[in-house]
This record gives sequence, C-alpha cells and structure tokens, in this order.
Amino acid sequence: MPIPKEALIKAILPAVGFLNRFRLGFPQYYFHGAGGIGDDLMATTIFRELRRRDSGRIAFATQHPGLFEQNPDVDRIIWHQHPRLRRWLREGLPLQRLGYAHYDQVTDRDEPLDEHVLKKLCRHAGIEGPIELRPYVYLTPAEMAGGRLADNQITIQSSARGAAFAIQNKEWFPERFQEVCTELGNSHTLVQIGSQSDPPMAGALDCRGKTSLRESAALLANSQVFLGLEGFLMHLARSVDCRSVIIYGGRLSPWQIGYSANANLVGATPCSPCWLRNHCDYGHECMNMISTSIVLAAVRQQLERHGQPLEIESATLGRKSEPHSEA
Repeated sequence: MPIPKEALIKAILPAVGFLNRFRLGFPQYYFHGAGGIGDDLMATTIFRELRRRDSGRIAFATQHPGLFEQNPDVDRIIWHQHPRLRRWLREGLPLQRLGYAHYDQVTDRDEPLDEHVLKKLCRHAGIEGPIELRPYVYLTPAEMAGGRLADNQITIQSSARGAAFAIQNKEWFPERFQEVCTELGNSHTLVQIGSQSDPPMAGALDCRGKTSLRESAALLANSQVFLGLEGFLMHLARSVDCRSVIIYGGRLSPWQIGYSANANLVGATPCSPCWLRNHCDYGHECMNMISTSIVLAAVRQQLERHGQPLEIESATLGRKSEPHSEA
C-alpha cells in the first residue's frame, strides 16, 4: 500500500531540517524580521549585542541582503521570499520572528509600545544587561566615496508613501517641504532620496528611485543632516551616524522608536500618540502644528552640531520589564 504523501513529508522533514542547519554551519540563533525593511535593519542591534556577548553564530533570513554586507556581527544571511520562508519553517529551520507590534485592521491601529522598540526586540532575543539603542550599516571606502556629492549636502525625503507598508498619518505637507528646501538650497546642496513616486523637490538633486539601499546609506553618511519622516530612512541615517530632523506629528512618540541624537518634531495634541495608520478625526492637526519655521530651526540646530559624535541612548535589560523612560 503506497505511503500517503503527507505522511512521507512528515517523516522526512527532520532530516531536511538537519541538512538545512548543517549547510548553514549550525548557527545558535536563527532570526527573521517582521516584514518591513526598517524591521530588518533594526535587527542589526540584536546582532551587535549578541556579538558583544560572544553568544554564538547568527543566521538571519531577509529579503534585503544588501543591508548586511560587510556586517561582522551576523554569520549567515539567507535571502528569501515569503513562500520560501514558510517552507523553511516547515522544514525545520527554527527561525524566530523579530516582531514588536500587532496591527488591528478593524481599528486601523498598531499596538502601542510601552518601551523603545529596540529594547523590545532585544528582549525577544533573550538579551540581558546593557544595550545601545541604534542600528548599524557598514560601508566600504569606495561606497563612502560614491556617496559624497558635495561638501555641504543635506539629504531629504518628502514622503513615505512608497514604503511597503505606507501609512498616511506619517505624512507632512509637500508644499511645506518645498518651502524648507527652497530656503536650505540657498546655502546647501540638497539630495532627495526615496521612492520615484514621492513629490519632487525643486532645487534638489533628484535621486528618487535611483539608488540602492547601500547607495542611499552612503549619501546619508556623507550628509550634514537628513530631513525626513519616521520610518526606514530614519533608521538608515542613524545606522551610518547621520544627524537627522524627523517629523513625527502625533502618530507615535520618539521615545518609542526614535533616537536621542535626532531633532524629533512632534505635534502634542490631546489625541497623540494615537498609533493610527490612516484614519484621523482631527484633520492631522498634529502635523499642521509643525510649521516650516520649526523645521528650519531644527535643521539649523543640527547643522551646528555637525562633526560632533552622535549621542547614543543606552538601556539595561533585566529579567523583568522596566517602565519606559522618555529621556
């Protein structure tokens, strides 16, 4: 009597899992991100902290392997598409998802964070003790040289609608971005990165949709300031030690996902932080409160700090959760 296909697959999966782990060199840690490119980048914090503790080999499954080139903290990068990832999980690779929040489609709300996202991710990985709240990207000298377009460049992002998970409540006003760019263009070379569909900024070098992840990182690494929105490029700028001005509005608070080295601009309305993605009953008043003069003042303040080492926020993780700090 022939063996049912399902039974045969179930019987051979342990051997397949062993073979897959053997091919990777039997890492001690197997991770994959929560789905967004920024989520993958934030995993580099975990890699660094595990490496500092000499905790064993690390494998990471990602759709964005370029982010991890030259990174000494991770041992094996596994490129994947979602169907392949699901198959690997069935075939015995114990990949741990580095997630931090749940999205409720009915209410249009993300689950609020009660501590910084990097603290939560490190907890998921079982890390205890002191940690530094920042991600890492490593560029070659040639890549660094290629990202230098001018001595006084400022990199800007006018929208995040081109992201894999676009969120309307992250958006500032394109006309205000243009006013800021017009003023800054009198003294600095502006470089615009992001999606090809982002509103173009007159007077800026147009690199929208024309750069790889690593080329974008190199442009940021050579910039005096990055001006943009909460999201992947904010994390990418911090990973290469570029000071930033980040327009948050009121969807979430900087202490939950931002960096102390940045100028973080919020609209402190009674309803914020709301954690809503797209719905707003108040006409995005939290964004409307952030004027062009506020943004320009923040950029100029960050320009004055150019060349100084970026502040690094740290935390200490114990066995139990501590209350968050907004410092």
